[in-house]
Amino acid sequence: MSETPQPEQPAVDPQTGEDLSWKRTPVAILLLDRPSPGHREISELLAEIFEGSYEVDPGTDDDPATGVYIEDATVIVTPVDAPVAGGEASRFTANLAIWNGREGVVDTHQSQVVVAAFRLGPVGDDDEPTEPDYLDPRLDTLRCELAVATVTAALTALPGAIAVSVGGASTTLPAGPYRDLVTGSPLPVPALVGVRAGMQSETTSCVYTSGLGRFGRLDLERLDIDGPPGAAFGQMCDLVAYSLGSGTVFQAGQSLEVGGPQPLVTSVETSPFTGQPALRLTQG
Repeated sequence: MSETPQPEQPAVDPQTGEDLSWKRTPVAILLLDRPSPGHREISELLAEIFEGSYEVDPGTDDDPATGVYIEDATVIVTPVDAPVAGGEASRFTANLAIWNGREGVVDTHQSQVVVAAFRLGPVGDDDEPTEPDYLDPRLDTLRCELAVATVTAALTALPGAIAVSVGGASTTLPAGPYRDLVTGSPLPVPALVGVRAGMQSETTSCVYTSGLGRFGRLDLERLDIDGPPGAAFGQMCDLVAYSLGSGTVFQAGQSLEVGGPQPLVTSVETSPFTGQPALRLTQG
C-alpha cells in the first residue's frame, strides 16, 4: 500500500507534547458535479428531511449559510461555487477500496457545500453565544463530528452530489456509500475516520487509520496479518467504534482481546504509511 496523503500537521502542545487536533473545527465537504446550489435549495431540502427532528434556520441572500441545530451542536452549511483547491479531495481517495477504481469522478466536481459544527452556549446580553457547558474534549469533538455527518448525509440527496471529503480524516468517499454508512450506524467509523486495508505481500494484509487525533487518540495500525484485508478492515472498524463509543483510549502496553486465539499487544511506533506516531497492534 502506498502512503496516504495527510492533512496539515496538527498543532502540538509545546509543554506536554499533546496532539491538539481535537481543537480543529469538525468539517465535511460535499462535492457536486454542477454549479453550487443556492441557499433556498439547501434550506428546503434540509427542512424536508429533518422535519420534526431538528430545527433548520434558512440562509438568506445576504447570508447564504443555513443553520441546523442538533442537540447542543450548531451546524453551519455554506455553498461554495468553486472546486476544492489543490486537488486535496482527489488525493484523499488513495487506497480506499470503496471506490473500486471509480475515484476519477472526484476530479469532475465543480462546486462544494461546506458543513461545519460548533458547540455554542446560550446567547448572552450582547446577543452573542456564551461558552458551552464543559465536556471532555474527546466527547465534544465526537458530538460535533456526528452532527456534521448527519447533515452531510442528508445533503447527499442534492442533485449532482458525487462525493464527501473529510479532510481531518484524510478521506473522500462516494456520496451514496457515505450516506449509507451514516444512516446505517450510530457510529459510522469509515465516515469519521480514514480506515484503509490492503495486501501487504502476496500472503499478508495490513490496515491503518487516519484522523483519530481529532478524537484525542493515536491512530491505529496492524501489519503482516494472515488473512484477507476485508477481515482486517472489519476488525479495525470494530476497534475504533468501541474506543469512540465507550470513551476508551487505548494505551501502549495493553493487551486487547479481539476474539482471536491471541490478544493484540499495543506499542507506539512510527507508521510506515503516514510517518506519524501510531499505536501498532501486534498479535501477542
